[in-house]
Amino acid sequence: MMRQPGRLIRSFPVTVPSDIMKPARHLFILAISSSLAGHLTAAEEKSTLAAERAAIREAASAFCAGLHRERISGLPSEAQLQRLSPLLTPELVSLFQRARVLQQEQMRRHPDEKPYWIEGDLFSSMFEGVTSREIGGVFSAPTVDATVQVRQTHVSQGLPPVSWTDTLVFKRRGQGWLLDDIRMGGDWAFKSGSSLRAILPGGGRDYEDHTTLDERWKVRFTRDGEEVTRVTIQPEDDSSEPFILFGGDGGETCPMPVWVVWGPDGDKLALRLGDSPRFTRTLIFRLVDGAWKPVAMPEFHPREKVTLQGHGFEERDRLVDAEHWQDAGTLVVKYFGSFAKGDEGDGWHQFVSVRIDAQGRAEVVGFLDVPGEE
Repeated sequence: MMRQPGRLIRSFPVTVPSDIMKPARHLFILAISSSLAGHLTAAEEKSTLAAERAAIREAASAFCAGLHRERISGLPSEAQLQRLSPLLTPELVSLFQRARVLQQEQMRRHPDEKPYWIEGDLFSSMFEGVTSREIGGVFSAPTVDATVQVRQTHVSQGLPPVSWTDTLVFKRRGQGWLLDDIRMGGDWAFKSGSSLRAILPGGGRDYEDHTTLDERWKVRFTRDGEEVTRVTIQPEDDSSEPFILFGGDGGETCPMPVWVVWGPDGDKLALRLGDSPRFTRTLIFRLVDGAWKPVAMPEFHPREKVTLQGHGFEERDRLVDAEHWQDAGTLVVKYFGSFAKGDEGDGWHQFVSVRIDAQGRAEVVGFLDVPGEE
């Protein structure tokens, strides 16, 4: 069974309580800010922030100029990617390289079919590409991704111009800023995807029965109405019995949506279960000697939670929602956790990076606030 990489098969809303208070992490941020304030004057802080945002804007301008120069359709060629690589994070470069391997393998196996990522503008919301770009607002802060809004326009002869805003996401690497993702802002139904990463290996969410991009594994969902009762994985050639990722004879079921996010190399997967902050969780599996083994999810903010509980707060909601793989060994999840004590509330709403080492141990390696959530 062939599938379109990164295709969103079905969309489901996830309700997040609106009464979450500013989280305990702000106490830590405040302490750091106070410490820095002892060394920098207000004028120096303002100058440092302005210099940082100028550097991010310069990185965005260089990236946009590179795209305009290369005129890329589908995946960048090896030469194009080599020229763009100094502007991209190594993790993003590796995803492009992995996509090219999968594309070439698909062309070999299915010479009469259109291969993955063969055409269209992967770097913007508009499949037909961008005629002109204008750099907009730049945002940076210690607890969020640095972003740059880009006003894009596409002009076709005989048709009115189409304009929209995409958001470039940058991460600091060494002394510079490199592009790590593009959030697609087009509001039409058939844009390439929600983000650049969602289009590439490690970003696609599969809600239905499917075969992996490398055609090695097939996943099957068993449903009873709106409940998922079982999720299994099996070699594509049926050389072994299905392995149960969720469900089975225990009687446990899970309300939809349920989806799988495959690691880019096909040797790890994240199974996302549930539809609300009270019930949503993510299970991680990795392939070891031909068998799928569970990986224990690490605890998030354990010390801060102990502090909250010591002050009488009790956990109310918890969501661990698989987003994408940052690289072959690092899963990014959206984490929401709230604590309550009477009318008081506290908690987190963050992107959490979870790295799995060669021994199958998982650890948290980064937190970033979800944009627009306080």
